[in-house]
Amino acid sequence: MMRSVFIVSALFVAACGQDKIEVDKSAVVADYQHTALGAAVEKFVAAQRTPQAYAELAQTVLKLRPGMDRAVAEEAELKLIVLALEPVQAVQGQPMGKQVGALGLTVWPTLLAPPIEADALLFTRDPKAAEIPPKPGEDTAQYFERLCGHPLSANCKRVVPELQGHVIAALAIQRATERARNAVGDCLMCSSDPGWHQAVVGWEELDRGANEWINDVVRRAEPDNWPIAGAAAEDDPSLPEAELSPRGDILIGGHSYGPNQQRIDVLRELRVGSDVIAMHLHPDTTLAQARGVLIDAKKAGIARVAVIAREPVYPWRRKAYWIAEGSGLRANLRPTDSVQLLLHSVDEVAGPGTVARVD
Repeated sequence: MMRSVFIVSALFVAACGQDKIEVDKSAVVADYQHTALGAAVEKFVAAQRTPQAYAELAQTVLKLRPGMDRAVAEEAELKLIVLALEPVQAVQGQPMGKQVGALGLTVWPTLLAPPIEADALLFTRDPKAAEIPPKPGEDTAQYFERLCGHPLSANCKRVVPELQGHVIAALAIQRATERARNAVGDCLMCSSDPGWHQAVVGWEELDRGANEWINDVVRRAEPDNWPIAGAAAEDDPSLPEAELSPRGDILIGGHSYGPNQQRIDVLRELRVGSDVIAMHLHPDTTLAQARGVLIDAKKAGIARVAVIAREPVYPWRRKAYWIAEGSGLRANLRPTDSVQLLLHSVDEVAGPGTVARVD
């Protein structure tokens, strides 16, 4: 916390330390938007450095950029990246849903975009850069889906929608760290003020933290971890959900439960007065493994389970099939056959809403 206060204090002095003087309006054009940039930074500081205030600062910088020379553009890049650190740090440790709500449409778009640079005759901008900012009316889910579908397809097109926020958060931090290093490294005056170096250290700490979990998220977010949805799949019923791990444990709320009475009690709590829940089963899960879970679910008062599947093309939307132990459509498969084969069999002979029997 003290480090953040130190950085902000240093930046405030750097941005606002000079005495205000009257500026001849006829000379504003000649300062290549430097005065306007300083005013935008002051406004951000006065607005308590919130994510929304940062979004307004970033929009102002983009409007000013065509009138900047190289020196002012480098200063804008430096301040824009360093000033983003505090709103990002402020939500670290919160659930990713809250981070997405705070930063998804306000701070991350700027961090994901190319660096601020002055116009040059022989400079060609990345054509994908224009697709990074949110479009009017987009919510975060729509924005992330569009980003991962095209401008960031190399980074997150193979990520299911529920986990796109994690990947975009890590990518934004990674790019901000690179930009902070470059901006501070190119700044001749920054060596005399340790606050700028501390900002780089702050981004590097966030980047190291993200590297500790991002690889696991990317593995879990691979669409192949879910069965492929076919003709008999129906829309996701949005039920309380559990997951069957590769070792046969039930995962609920980040906790693992083996085949015992506690698991039955947890499943009873999960159904929240209903007799149905959703389940994430890997497509290679055998019917024998699935039946073991269904037996415990039945003891917990659960009559049917919605197996979550994925459409076979991006954005991998969630669909569902119904399975039950001891009742429903019999597929005449072996216990060693997979859940995916069971769902394909349902596609061949039945339609949405069919309950497949697992025994």
